[in-house]
This record gives sequence, C-alpha cells and structure tokens, in this order.
Amino acid sequence: MNRRRFNQLAGMAGMGALMGRNAVSAAISATASSQAGNSSAKTDRGLGGSYLVGAAYYPEWWPPSEWEIDFREMRELGINTVRMGEFAWALFEPAPGKFDFDWMDRALAIAGRNGVGAILCTPTASVPPWLYQQYPDVLSGSAEGLYTYGGRKGYNTNSPHYLEACTRVVSALADHYGKNATVIGWQLDNEPGNPQQTFDAVSERVFQQWLKKRYGTLDELNRVYNGAFWSNEFSDWSQIRFPYNSAEGGWQPAISLDYRRFFSESFLNHLRKQAEILHARTENQFVLTNWSSPTGAVDAYAAAEFLDASAWDNYVSAPGLSRFQRQYTAGYLSDITRCAGPHQRFICAEQNAYVPPNADPEGLRLQAYCDLAHGSHGQLYFEWRRPAAGGEEHRPSFIKGFDGAINPDKDTLATICKEMARIGPRLANATTHAEVALIYDYVNAWAEGIGGIGGDRVPRYGEIQSFYTGFKSLHCDIDVIPPDRELSGYKIVVVSNLRLIDDRTVDRLKAFVDAGGTMVLNYRAATQNMDNSMRLTLAPGPFSEIAGVRSEAILDLVEYNAQNGNLDANLQAGLGIRFAGSEATFSPRTAIESLAPHGAEVIATVRGGGRMEGKPAVTRNRHGRGWVIYVGCDSTSDDFYEAVAHVAGTASGLTPLIQAPDGIEVTSRQDGDTIYYFLLNLTETPHEKIELPKPMDDLLHDRHGITQVSLGPLEVAVLAS
Repeated sequence: MNRRRFNQLAGMAGMGALMGRNAVSAAISATASSQAGNSSAKTDRGLGGSYLVGAAYYPEWWPPSEWEIDFREMRELGINTVRMGEFAWALFEPAPGKFDFDWMDRALAIAGRNGVGAILCTPTASVPPWLYQQYPDVLSGSAEGLYTYGGRKGYNTNSPHYLEACTRVVSALADHYGKNATVIGWQLDNEPGNPQQTFDAVSERVFQQWLKKRYGTLDELNRVYNGAFWSNEFSDWSQIRFPYNSAEGGWQPAISLDYRRFFSESFLNHLRKQAEILHARTENQFVLTNWSSPTGAVDAYAAAEFLDASAWDNYVSAPGLSRFQRQYTAGYLSDITRCAGPHQRFICAEQNAYVPPNADPEGLRLQAYCDLAHGSHGQLYFEWRRPAAGGEEHRPSFIKGFDGAINPDKDTLATICKEMARIGPRLANATTHAEVALIYDYVNAWAEGIGGIGGDRVPRYGEIQSFYTGFKSLHCDIDVIPPDRELSGYKIVVVSNLRLIDDRTVDRLKAFVDAGGTMVLNYRAATQNMDNSMRLTLAPGPFSEIAGVRSEAILDLVEYNAQNGNLDANLQAGLGIRFAGSEATFSPRTAIESLAPHGAEVIATVRGGGRMEGKPAVTRNRHGRGWVIYVGCDSTSDDFYEAVAHVAGTASGLTPLIQAPDGIEVTSRQDGDTIYYFLLNLTETPHEKIELPKPMDDLLHDRHGITQVSLGPLEVAVLAS
C-alpha cells in the first residue's frame, strides 16, 4: 500500500469517532491488512495511522444502563479510544481458573457501535483477594514490612504463584479478545515498577541466585563489593540480604546497585512473558506498557525488545500554571519515551483532563500539541468518570462530572479531538531527527539514588533534566538516549552525571569528538566503574586529555553543610559562577570542582569562593575535529544551563530550527521530504510576527506559503515545508 493511501485510511480511523462505526471499522481493517501483509508479528504491530484521543474508562464501576450514554457522549465529543481493564482481575477471574468476560464483551460491543476502539489492559497490577488468600507471597513488601491486602500493585514479580496466575489470566484474555475488531491494542500491567521496592523472603532468595549467576563465586563477589570493608565478607550466598534498614553507614554501594539491576530485570521478565503471550495469540493488536515515569526503577530502553510501542503517564501541569520551563519536564519525559519506543512509537497513556478554575483551558489544548510535537501517537485522558467511591474518589482529573455533565472545558476537549483527527494522521509516519542528544543511563541513575535505594543523600542524576531545559533554549530537537546508541548523527552529545562508565563507552565518546562532535561533560565525570567502585582517577578521568582539564578537588556543598552546619549566609550568597563577558552570577546547587586547565579555554569562573576565587568553572577544549565542554559545577538557575547550551551550540555550529523568543518551544518531525514544525507558546505573553526561515504551510489555518507567524497566549502553530 502506498503512503498516500495509508494516510487516507489513517485519516478515516482518526475521524471514526466523528463519522461513526462503518468508517472506523473500514479504516482499521485496511490498516491491519497492510500491517499483516508487510510485517512480522512483533516488530510491525504499530499504532496505526489514527491519532488516539481517548480516556480511561471503567465500565465495572457503573450500571450497564449507563454504558450506552457514556460511549454515545464519547462519540459526540470526538473520542476515538478508551483504555479499560487494568484493575479488573477479580471480575475477569472471580475464582481460580473460572473466567467471566460477558461484562467486557457488552462494553466492547457498545464501544464498537460508537466507533470507539479499545486498548485492553492486562489486569495484573492488582491481585484479586482469592489469590492473596491462597498464596500470600503474591504480594511483596517494603522496608516497613510485607504488604497487607487492600491497595494496588505491590505484587511480587518473583513469586511463582503470582507469575503462574498472570500467565493464566493473560492467556485467557488473549484467547478471548485476540481477534476482537474493537480491541486495537494491549497495555501490559499498569505503571510497572511502582512502588520501587520488592522486599520479601521469596524475592531475597531469587536475588541470591541472581548474584550467584552474576558473579560465579563468593570470592569474586567479595572482591567487587570490597567485603573487607566493615568486615562484610560473605561465606555463603544465603548471608546476603536485601539492602535496606541497615545499621550505621548503609549497605555497600555495589550491592545497592545490584539490587536495582535485579529489580529492573524482574519486572522486565514479568512484562516480557505477557508480551510473548499476547504476540502469539492475537492479531493486528499492538502491545505497550505505561511507565509512571520513564526515568524510574525499570529500564524502559530494554523493554523495546518486546514492546510494539512505549507510553508514559503525563501528569505535568498544563502550560500557564507555572513558569514555562516547567513544561519542558513533559517534553523531556516524552523524548525519553519516544527514544525507548520501537520506531519512536509512543503515547501518553494517562493525561490530566482537569484544568483548575484559575487557569486558562487553552493550556489543555497546548499540552496536547506538546505531546504531538514530541512524537506522540495519542493521549488518553484520565479519566472519563472518576469513581463515586474508592481510593481516588477525590481525584480532580476527570472529564465527566458527578452531575453527568462534561466538564466546563468541554469545548476545549472537543477542539482537541477535532484537530487531532485532522492533523494527527498526517504525522503517523513522521519521526524526529535530532542533532542534540542527552545520554540517560539507568545504571548511573540507580547508583545515585533514583529508586530510593543506595547512592547519595541528595540524588544528583536528575540534573540531566536541567541540561535538557537549557538546550531547549537553542530551539532544537533533542533525543534522550542510552549510552550504547549510535552517535554519528548528532552534533552535540550531553553526557550528564555519567560517573559510572566502561571503557567501550569511553572509546565511543572519544571517537565522536574526534569525528567532529561536541561533547558536554560535567563534574565527577567518569570517576567510577560499572560495579560502583572508584576508578582511582580524578574527574574527568579517561577524558582528561581530550577535555584539556582535570579536577584537583571538589567543594561538595552537601557534605560541607552536613559537617559545618549551613554555610555562613554571606559566604553562601557570594558564592557563584560567572561566564566571561557577562555580569550575571549563578549560584551553585551542590558542587564546584577546583579545575586545573592544561590547554582548555576558560569559559566561566568561580566568584566568592575563597581560595577558589577566579578558578575555572566551565571550560572548552578543541580536540580532533570536535570540542569537549567541561562543566565543573551545577546550579540552581535555568539560565546557567542555557549559557552552557549556547557555548555548545556555538562550538558545534548548531542552528535553530526556527529562531523564536524565549518561552516558545520549537520542535520538528519529518516524513520523507516533508518537515513539520511546531511553535508552542508556553507563556501567556503574545508574540507577533515571528520570522520563518522559508515559506511554509500553516496546517491549522490552511494557509500556504506564509513567511511569518504570530502566537497569542498559549497558542500553537503547526507548519510544513
């Protein structure tokens, strides 16, 4: 099927909620036939050509007589997708091996009649009471003790009883709904990895076996862990306990990191098994899962091996409620999820549909375009109706109120549905071609305390998001990638807080610089091995030569304050970093290194730092055909990271996609020879006559060959050239 015909059918699918059942069924069938004729079962089960605009819906909460009303109102609003079933295990399987699908069959039939497709969820995120009663080890625990029954999640991914029950219910669902025309895809579990702890006797025994497989012998484990420290030398695998609630000093950094690796692998194995069942027993239905955040306790990049797409739950407040940089949090998480999704495919599986009465509802529309601009294939609002009772009865995120009316921003939601049905399918095959990449590494994140086990008192790995925000000021696209991703297509690679590093990654990054790339490193770079031990070198370790600088010592403000009480107020106020040619002084957040250049150019210096006064804080060094920028500190200021970004942008010759004022985000996506540009005004300040680099088409207003664009508060422009 040619691309033009595919997009025509995709457009029909996107309009299905507006046009009725026949159109959406024909479009979905044609798309499915195209996929079946050109693909393998796993790699080409895409999201189709429509843009998914929908909501979480729980028919089990409401009388069946109301289902017809709900789905009719969805159709009238323009919703084309619902997500159902993620907490319905007790209804699907009310007793061991006894299944009841009648209620969901009826709900799906009503959805289909109204042109609404469904993403079914495997219900494994909340175990039924009978399963816990039969096998209490299906729930795990936290540092406070084993979980008791009553909440959600907390299940034990290492319990054979839990895993067997999951296999049974997922297999039954796949057999029953694997060819259902209304079911377009599946979500595995719900927000896997939360809570970020699995502490129970069953898991601890599995962890001990995991360690035995990893290290082979206790001698090797003791060597890596430095068991001689604090007399922690193990003589039997059963002596190794989970790293929580230790005495003074905490657990060894290496065992804390191994726990996080083990935790991630356990969840990935759990999800992989479900994906394998669904891929084997279903037809033309995609498989994804929804991360509460892709930066958490499970490696989302590794999940791409068995998923058809990725997803995350976007609860970042809509634009207009806070400073515009706050919205870059959503862009950052979307870009990680996009880069973790096979073929850049992802959706926002949950998104706020609630706008507080003090905010402009236009922010809801702008946030939908932020999703689309970063590559999303859809967003599903949470939720169509909030429960009349239960743990989330007071949650304000809903579409339909208790009074039966669509919320006051109904017109905004209808506009989103209508515009996404028109614009979304045009971008069904478009991907992001970024020239800037940030490396996100789960091992480093876990080593620094992401996930709540081990690491520093103040986790610093989140600083990568500060760099992301700074580089958005260059009005460029950004990929957020794992360390092993190909680098040759980028002009700039930001290597933020990459303390733990292996020699292969060092060599790849050096080769990137030699070939003409610009690399940004920061304090404590490359000072540890992948097992969390020290490299016996000062930062930036193996990069010292190409960076033209090395760190002689570090002023750790966290440690300094802990030992000496808070810094003297005058000293704290006077301590800062100043870039050459600027009068602005930026306050450090946690650290400043004492840098000694050996060839590097000084870009910024320390001010008010006692003996560090005038010492380099940021340097730039030419190496091979490229550049290395070394940032020997962090900062509390967004402007500091913008200044670093502009140094890198100048060194690399990076040009903006479209030059725009502060507060306007610029992104792009490309399909063949067509490039789509998004200008997103994240502020409530209007901007007039933004010059375009060439004539473009305005897709929202059907104007052709325009050379300027104006944006009102929280407005968006979608352009094509």
